Amino acid sequence: MPRTKRSVPEMKYHISGQSRVFLDGRYFYLGAHGSAEAQARYDTLVSKYLANGRKVSNGVPTHQCVSVVTVENVTAEYRREIDSREQQLGRYRHLCTLLEDEYGDLPAAEFGPRRLADVRDLLVATGNARKTVNEYVGVIVRIFRYAVSRELIDVDVYRRLETLDPLKRGQTKAKEYQERQPADLALVEAAAKFLSPHAKTIIVLQVATGMRPKEIFEMRPCDIDRSGPEWFYRPANHKTESHGVVRSVPIVGAARAALTPFLLRDANSFCFSPAESAQWFRDQRTANRKTKPRQGNTVGSNRKANPKRKPGEKFTKDSLNRAVRRACEKAEIERWTPYQLRHTAATAVAEAIGIESARALLSHQSIKMTERYVHRQQEEAKAIEAAWVAPSIG
Repeated sequence: MPRTKRSVPEMKYHISGQSRVFLDGRYFYLGAHGSAEAQARYDTLVSKYLANGRKVSNGVPTHQCVSVVTVENVTAEYRREIDSREQQLGRYRHLCTLLEDEYGDLPAAEFGPRRLADVRDLLVATGNARKTVNEYVGVIVRIFRYAVSRELIDVDVYRRLETLDPLKRGQTKAKEYQERQPADLALVEAAAKFLSPHAKTIIVLQVATGMRPKEIFEMRPCDIDRSGPEWFYRPANHKTESHGVVRSVPIVGAARAALTPFLLRDANSFCFSPAESAQWFRDQRTANRKTKPRQGNTVGSNRKANPKRKPGEKFTKDSLNRAVRRACEKAEIERWTPYQLRHTAATAVAEAIGIESARALLSHQSIKMTERYVHRQQEEAKAIEAAWVAPSIG
C-alpha cells in the first residue's frame, strides 16, 4: 500500500544550522533552525505555495527565502496564534489579510505610525464606525506586540505604533457607533408568531436568561445539570472562560418549560437544529396546503435531492438573524435583532433587583461593562424632564 503524501512538506534542519523546506523542486533556506524568524518565513512561504496552486514564484530566492522580517512574516506568526485560540481571535483574521495586501512585502521595521494611519484611513473609508476603527487599530498594534514577544522584531517597532492617537468624536469623518437598545417585547411577541419552535425557544431563553446567542446555539442536554430542584446550564465553552469565569445559568420558569421538549434527544447533540427547524416549516406548508392530496404535485417532489446549501448542525448568528428578519417582515413590524434581547434582560433585571444582579446574570467582570447593557438612565432622564418645572429667570 503506497504511503500517503503529506499535504505540505515539513521544515527540516540542515547541516549549515539553518531550517530548510523542499517546495516545487527546490530547497528554500529559512534562517537559524528553531528560530521564530524561520517559523514565520516557513508559514509565509507555505501560504503562498498553497495559494498559488502548489507553485512557488520564480522571484523567491532559494538561498535566503526572506532577507529581513516583513509585515507578512509578522501576520503569519499571529495567524498561528489565531489558530490556537480561534474563539477569541478568529474575528481579527481579516486584519492580517488587510496588512498582507497593503504592506506584505514591506520590512516590518519600516511599518510605523504613518503607515498605520494609512491603514486606519482605509478602515474609515470602508464604512467602519469610529469605535470599531480604534478597536481594529489596537489589534494591529497587538499583532506587532506579539511579534516582539516571539523575537521577530525589535520592541521599538511596537512602541512607535503605540504613539498613534485614537480617533476622537467630532474630529474624524468616521461615523459614530449607534448604541444597541433593548428590544420592544411587543415587537418580539409579534415576530415570534412567525418563527419555528426552535428559533422561538432560543428567543425565550434569551429574554429569560440574558445569555449570548452563541451560548444557546451550543446548548446540549449533557450541559444542563438537572440533578437538583433547579436546573443550571453550564456551557462547555463561553466568552469569559479565559478569565477563569465559571458560567452557570439558572433555567427556571418559562425558560425551563420552553426548553424541556428539546432535551429529548441524544445528550451530546445540539438542542436546536436548523434542519429540524426547516422541516417544521415544510410540515406547516404541507398542513396548510389547499390542493387536495391526490391532486397537484406530490409533497416533496419539487425539492432538490442534493442542494448546495444544507442546514448546519446548529444555529449561527447569521441564521438566527435571518429568521428574525423574515419574521419581522411577515409581521410587518419594525425590525429588531436577537442580541438586543440581552440588553432587554439586563435592563429588566437591573430595574427589578439592581445592577449587581444584572452583572451576575450577564457574567460580566465589571459593573462598567454591565452599564452598557442597562438602558434605564435615558428613560429616567425623560421622566425628570417631563416633571421638571424650570423657575422663571427675571
